[in-house]
Amino acid sequence: MQLRSTVLSTLCLLLAAFGGAPVAHAQSTGDVTATVFYENGGQLNMLVVNPGADVTADFGPVNVTAGYEADIVSGASVAVVDAPSADVDVISTATQLDDIRHVAKGALSIEADFATLTGGYSYGTESDYRSHGLFLAATSEMFERNTTLGVSYARGWDSVCNLPLEDNPEAVDRPRMPTSDGCFGDDPERTEVELQIQTFQGNWTQAWTSIFTTQLTFTAQILNGYMSNPYRAVWLGRTAAQEHHPENRARYALGADSRLWIDALQGTLSVAVRGYSDTWDIMSITGELGYHQQIGENLSLKVRGRYYNQSSALFFSDDYALAPRGQYFTGDRELSAMSSWVLGGRIEFDVPASDDGYVMGFMETFALIAKSDLMLMDFREFHYGRVQVPNDTAITVTLSLESEF
Repeated sequence: MQLRSTVLSTLCLLLAAFGGAPVAHAQSTGDVTATVFYENGGQLNMLVVNPGADVTADFGPVNVTAGYEADIVSGASVAVVDAPSADVDVISTATQLDDIRHVAKGALSIEADFATLTGGYSYGTESDYRSHGLFLAATSEMFERNTTLGVSYARGWDSVCNLPLEDNPEAVDRPRMPTSDGCFGDDPERTEVELQIQTFQGNWTQAWTSIFTTQLTFTAQILNGYMSNPYRAVWLGRTAAQEHHPENRARYALGADSRLWIDALQGTLSVAVRGYSDTWDIMSITGELGYHQQIGENLSLKVRGRYYNQSSALFFSDDYALAPRGQYFTGDRELSAMSSWVLGGRIEFDVPASDDGYVMGFMETFALIAKSDLMLMDFREFHYGRVQVPNDTAITVTLSLESEF
């Protein structure tokens, strides 16, 4: 009740702000992005290509955004986690994964001098998954724009393809789904299970001086429904059963970010920390250090380093045949105790305008952006049989074009 009262009070203040001064004119923008993610690990390599595009049209105080993105996935994963004997090489029997996810999205924003209201919708589809998402967000600036408060709410309705659960009502008797063939059709050997997601977020950004700003962000997420992988089975001693996760999960995170302008270097130092906890007993801490340097009028460079460490889920076991954990069991390595390091960089070049003030004759600004991250992961409690996780290194490369016109 207190959270709902706070959100309603903030929205009322934002709506009142729209009766004030005239609206500043915003530029129409467009950007095209392509991201390539590659996870190296011998036979368990994974390649994901993520192209996308967004266009925002400005109609005075109203901005309309439309976008599309795709995930093109190719790789392999282990079908049965924990081999029944040391002689079985579960990695050599990995199954191939190939799929394409399409997402169409749109948003509508109403802007005033000191407040913004935004709402949006997205629809995603792939061979074994459907998703609908709605979000509402509001921000307000006050105290001569030195303080910004924001709240948002997102709701997702997802459908996951699976085998008919009524055929095997007991979790330990359910086999894994071998392929996505027949999903979202009339095949009686396939059914749909639901997942609902609600996400609440609030943030406070404060400019303390002309060179120092901070931001606090609190996020809460509630998930209800199917959260397992229907293709993955876990060896339980006498049989391999489709992994079985709890149907409810609440997640909480609190993050703090600070930025300091260093006048002598003409650059910005950033420090961030984030703590996380959920009802599956996972706790994590993230720390990040970054530096952003402007080089001349048209070039900027950013480097960052991030460390992440988490505990394992309450029901995680590296071998359920020898150490069961009650009614739930998982083959998800990311529910084990793990840590990771990320080293990354970003470079941006703003193409100079010609004498008429435009780039290529019609754009007011045009930027070329390239960034890359190298991730090193340590799964200290997770093994495939007696083999450590081989795919523990990943690299992400993103190329973007952004323009205003």
